[in-house]
Amino acid sequence: MKIIFIEPHSSKANVYSKLHMPLLGPIYLGTILKNSGHEVEIYNEDIYKPDYSKLSADLIGISILTSVAKRGYEIAKKFPKEKVVIGGVHASLLPQEALRFARQVVIGEAEEVIVSVAEGKIKDEIVYGRPIQDLDSLPHPDFSLVKGIKLPSAIMPISTSRGCPFDCSFCSVTKIFGRKYRFRSAENVIAELLSREKKQSFFFCDDNFTAYPKRTNRLLELMLKNKINGWSCQVRCDAAKDEGLLEMMAKAGCSVVCVGFESVNHKTLQAYQKKQSVSDIIHAIRAFHRKKIKIHGMFVLGSDNDNEKTIWDTLKFAIKQKIDTLQLTILTPFPGTKVHEELQMQKRIFSRDWELYDGQHIVFSPKLLSAKALQLGVIRAYVEFYSLSRFFSLLLKLRFRNAMFRFMGHLIIKDWIGHNRKMHWLRQPA
Repeated sequence: MKIIFIEPHSSKANVYSKLHMPLLGPIYLGTILKNSGHEVEIYNEDIYKPDYSKLSADLIGISILTSVAKRGYEIAKKFPKEKVVIGGVHASLLPQEALRFARQVVIGEAEEVIVSVAEGKIKDEIVYGRPIQDLDSLPHPDFSLVKGIKLPSAIMPISTSRGCPFDCSFCSVTKIFGRKYRFRSAENVIAELLSREKKQSFFFCDDNFTAYPKRTNRLLELMLKNKINGWSCQVRCDAAKDEGLLEMMAKAGCSVVCVGFESVNHKTLQAYQKKQSVSDIIHAIRAFHRKKIKIHGMFVLGSDNDNEKTIWDTLKFAIKQKIDTLQLTILTPFPGTKVHEELQMQKRIFSRDWELYDGQHIVFSPKLLSAKALQLGVIRAYVEFYSLSRFFSLLLKLRFRNAMFRFMGHLIIKDWIGHNRKMHWLRQPA
């Protein structure tokens, strides 16, 4: 059989639409099907958009996040419904919606069922995937299946675990991967890393790369031994409390950590169930910087405890603490999350346009400020942080890497404002 997987392009209205990194899900599934003897092609529209009129296959698999669901359904309609299978986070949370455009919808982790689905052995309209208990049993993802990807220059995502026990109120991860951590062995991960190009850059896309320090330390030892460096990862603040682990991360070549700080408002941190304080955040920033590890700080704005001052407090905090790059996400009520349930019950969600559910657009009525004030406040904070004056200041201090990222951020924000200037949501009442 010929099987094609498609990942819809990011919305042009998304600040991060220019930062292209393929989802791992379709690549794992494509690799499994290839190993089972099928012909597989994977298209990520942000990397290479095919001519759909010339695309022919026995099965079309489409993976959708909430923000690209609208585009995913548009793609599905280009093919006979009986050939289309839809999966991914959004389809897992709203399967009946996705089923209007496909013969089958797969909920959750699909690796153990994908061959049976593709070969027609499972005929249920809604197929329930099963969590992979032994992640080492998965094949190493074959990125060569992705059409148009530039290897080795592209940054490759690496997943070493699944699940998260923290269950933050705005996050949908636990709805898909559960609240129990499952880990690949350090030896299995290092084998995948060694199979890649030596100069390849890696991003460990686990929600918490250091969740199991003993396993992480073993992996770092192997990376150091094999001279694998120049990588980045996602961690929580508590990673900075383990001095030995932090030292190993630095020695093994960690260049950037992406940290979900979420808020500088202690009431908001409690509401988000983050189990961390502002002092924890400050300690983490200083600890990572002491080890020469750059920080991509991620904040979520718009909780019932946030007002306009919170936006500017966050910006001032990021500048004062010398966070290297900043991500300001507007609280988004993704289907299946606690936040969605609460806001829906209170009838505060005013838009169901999934394209706007990307963390950069306001789709609900905040409590302590207007929707318009939150949207414009975030834009203005971005403009200030990624201003040309800050770019030149970093250049004069010979901090070239940070200057480059600030300039890239400046261009992305400028383009984003141009695209979004006339959109209806920006004209919400003050």
